[in-house]
Amino acid sequence: MRVSNNIACSLNNHVKYLYGTLSILTLILGMVIYLLFRNVNNMLLFSWLPKSEFINIKLVQIKSSIFSDILLYNIPDTLWFLSAILFLRYLWFYKTKEMTVYIFCFYGIGLLFEISQISEKVLGTFDWLDLLFMSIGAFVESLLYKKFILRRFT
Repeated sequence: MRVSNNIACSLNNHVKYLYGTLSILTLILGMVIYLLFRNVNNMLLFSWLPKSEFINIKLVQIKSSIFSDILLYNIPDTLWFLSAILFLRYLWFYKTKEMTVYIFCFYGIGLLFEISQISEKVLGTFDWLDLLFMSIGAFVESLLYKKFILRRFT
């Protein structure tokens, strides 16, 4: 019995660290999309980075289409939103009640931030597709969490 508990604990730790790693990867992937395809001078996320000539150069030119517009304008926000959710799951992995509360608070903060972009006082442009993609990302992540993690480890 003791051996199976050690194996379960070890597996839980691996899954927890997988969440932390996925959080970092989705954050970086969203940043890479901006660095390669977008102008980062007007971005709050990049305002703390030292500006270099490399950051001012768009490395890849993409022909405008529905897919490229979604990739450039909606997917980074979705990845950053997903990154924060994954980080909260990593941080509160063993405390599911607290994790749920913080994740729902973060959903509210994300919604308020996106809606506040309607006013000119908050940087960014309000976009219904951002809300749609962020909602889809959160919904899919929660389904995967419930099906593969919560069911197996609790």
